[in-house]
Amino acid sequence: MKTCQTCIPCIMKLFTSTLEKVTLPQDQKADFMVRFEAYLKEVDMSLPPARSVGMIYQQVLQETGLKDLFEAQKTRGVQEALLLYPRLKGIVDRSSDKLEAALRVSALGNILDAGNPNSYDLEEEIGRLFAAPLSGGSLDLFKDSLDNSPALLYLADNAGETVFDRVLIETLDLPVRYAVKSAPALDDALLEDARKAGLEELTGLLETGTSYPGTYLPSCSPEFQEIFRDADLILAKGQANYETLSDVNRDLFFLLKIKCEVIGDDIGLPVGSLTLKFHSG
Repeated sequence: MKTCQTCIPCIMKLFTSTLEKVTLPQDQKADFMVRFEAYLKEVDMSLPPARSVGMIYQQVLQETGLKDLFEAQKTRGVQEALLLYPRLKGIVDRSSDKLEAALRVSALGNILDAGNPNSYDLEEEIGRLFAAPLSGGSLDLFKDSLDNSPALLYLADNAGETVFDRVLIETLDLPVRYAVKSAPALDDALLEDARKAGLEELTGLLETGTSYPGTYLPSCSPEFQEIFRDADLILAKGQANYETLSDVNRDLFFLLKIKCEVIGDDIGLPVGSLTLKFHSG
């Protein structure tokens, strides 16, 4: 998926709001944004937005000597999600279709994304979990794929979302490999986040070898590229994974909450949809 002009102000808003939350001298914040905006003006619009923003973020961090701006946000996201875990698990356990309920829970976790341009009330969102159908028309195909696959490669998204993913993974009756980033990539999950969420006991944790949001395969390690290529079944979480994998030449499933019109228009569904979408490569 290519970057469009609509993505640019959204990216700027993400970093402006993030810098407002971190404790840094004002001159350092200003220097970061001047450098970031300069690189953003030269962005290659033919690349996925997640790849472009990740590359610029890493470049500016290196130039300024700053560390992970999202570290505190990721830690807080996992902690808050763990407090919700018993409630989310109970929702699934009481459901007649536990897999569908768990998919909804996992997709809802995608709302915690730092790049979400929309305000939200998580309690209200949980209360509306079953208010609309699970979009994408791929639930039956996903169930069949689970029944006929020896294992699942699960591509993680943001840190707080890992707890919501745990609820889904606990409903699955097959081995799961859970892939996270190898270095800070905005608010994407790292190994420590997945461990805090309790996923080390449930899955085989692995790293993609990249520090870009999503899964931009040319930037991933050769080892991960081989794992991706050979995987029988892949579930890719979140908008950044959609941005970076929507043109990939292999079958996989996307699971996300649509948070912007650009993604919604590309998928063909309205903003706010909890979506499980099959991609045929």
